[in-house]
Amino acid sequence: MKPLLKKLLRTLIGEYSYYYIYANTPSATDVTEENSKGSLRFGPVDQACISNSPDELIQAQANYAGSGCFAYACYQQQRIVALCFYWYGERYLSRNFWPLEANQAKLVQIICLPEMRGQGIASRLIIASSQQLQAQGFTRLYARIWHSNTPSLNAFIKAQWKPIARVISCNPLRLKKPMRLDLEP
Repeated sequence: MKPLLKKLLRTLIGEYSYYYIYANTPSATDVTEENSKGSLRFGPVDQACISNSPDELIQAQANYAGSGCFAYACYQQQRIVALCFYWYGERYLSRNFWPLEANQAKLVQIICLPEMRGQGIASRLIIASSQQLQAQGFTRLYARIWHSNTPSLNAFIKAQWKPIARVISCNPLRLKKPMRLDLEP
């Protein structure tokens, strides 16, 4: 029944999207103690290190890095086990889903190796990278999360980010410009 309902809905409203927008004003919360637990450490990473990873999933993220990007990794010993990428300035204009001011950035990608999921690494990476961005002068950070991506939603909640909006768009009859609703969370 559910697949049939989805097909009917797509026929009526066209392609759709339904995202939550989360935001965080970086704070002075110290995660040094968190970072020292176990064999994990968090820090900046460059495109070359990502490209040279032995893990294909990590390598595949290299295109997110580069100019206008802040890339951050979770390392287990020397191995990258998770990554996140924030875009800002000119680089972000290619996405431009949510308006950003000069001192703001948007987390455009976060990924964790499958065998490392469920250990709280994503939320710790979000916290650590947020602090790093604050140290670089960023005052507000955003993320766009698909409405049913429960692991990501939970990671941002655990990292103490707050939902600020729901964005729903659809394209009935394949209009030139999709309809967009920005709603309260």
